[in-house]
Amino acid sequence: MLAPADDLRHPGEISGVHGRESLFYNLLLPEHGVILFVYTWVDAEDRAGYLFTVVGEDDDRRCFFANDGVPIGERDFDDWAVDGLTLRHADLLRTAELAFAGEGVDFRATFTATHPAFSYRDNADGCPSFVATDRFEQAGRMTGTLVLDGTEIAVDATAQRDHSWGERDWAAIQDWKWLSAQASDDLALNVMLIHARGETTCHGYVAREGVTTPVVDVAIRAEYDDRWWQRDVTATIVDAEGLETVVAGRRFALLSFEAGGAATLNEAACTGTIDGAPALIHFECGWPIAYAAAQARARARA
Repeated sequence: MLAPADDLRHPGEISGVHGRESLFYNLLLPEHGVILFVYTWVDAEDRAGYLFTVVGEDDDRRCFFANDGVPIGERDFDDWAVDGLTLRHADLLRTAELAFAGEGVDFRATFTATHPAFSYRDNADGCPSFVATDRFEQAGRMTGTLVLDGTEIAVDATAQRDHSWGERDWAAIQDWKWLSAQASDDLALNVMLIHARGETTCHGYVAREGVTTPVVDVAIRAEYDDRWWQRDVTATIVDAEGLETVVAGRRFALLSFEAGGAATLNEAACTGTIDGAPALIHFECGWPIAYAAAQARARARA
C-alpha cells in the first residue's frame, strides 16, 4: 500500500551504479501537434538530472533541455529544483506544481490526480527488481500555460505521471512497451509489457469510474515506420475483474532519445480511443540501442 511519503525521496533504497529515483510527467497537445515531456532523477550520490522537451512529429524538438550530475544534497520532491526545472509535491499523492523556464519556453502547470496512485507491486507479476524497488503510475489533469517561442498556449488536458525508485538496469531489459491513455477524468489506464531475462511480465491498471483494477494480461500490436519508430498501436487489456479494454491510437508526435547508454526510448504521442471513446495516448517503445539501429538499417535497405 502506498503512503503519502512515497511521493518523496527514498534515499535509503537507492544504492550502487544502477540506483536511481525518477519522476515523469507528460502532456499531449494534439491541437498543437506536440508532446511535452518532463523527466527528472537523482542517483545514489545525490546527483540529479532532468530532461524537459516539447517535441512535434518526427522528433522535431521545438525545445530540448537536459542536464545530469547536478549536486542536489538532501533536497526533496516537495521542493525540487534542477537548473530551470522546479517541481513541488505539496499535497502528496494528489497534486504537483511544475515549472520550467529556458530560452524560448516557459511552462507553469498543476497536475491534479484523477484516481489513487497505483503501485506495480499490486500486479500479479509485481515490480521487477531491475526496473525498480517500486514504481507507481497515476493519471490526472494538467492545467496551466505553456509559452513557446512567444506563443502562449492554455493547458487543460489529461496527463500521466510516474515515480520509481531502486535499481534501474536498462541493459537487463530486452525490450518493453509502456502505454498510458485517458479518455476522461473517469477512464484512464497504464500498462507496461516487459521482456527481460527470458520472461514476459505485465504491469499496470485500468481506472474506470472511481475503481482502479490491476491488469493481468495485455496484447499490444504496433506498426513501425522506416526509422523503427512506432506509427500506431492497438492494445487489448484484461484486468483482474475479467473486463476487456481496447485501446487504438495513431501517432502525431514522437521523441526519440537514448537512456543509460543502453536503451533507445521512442515516445509516441497519439490520438485514438479507449473502447471507442476519444482518448489521448502515450505509447513508449524501449529497445537496446544496437537492436533499434539494426532495425532502422534493415528498413532503409528494403
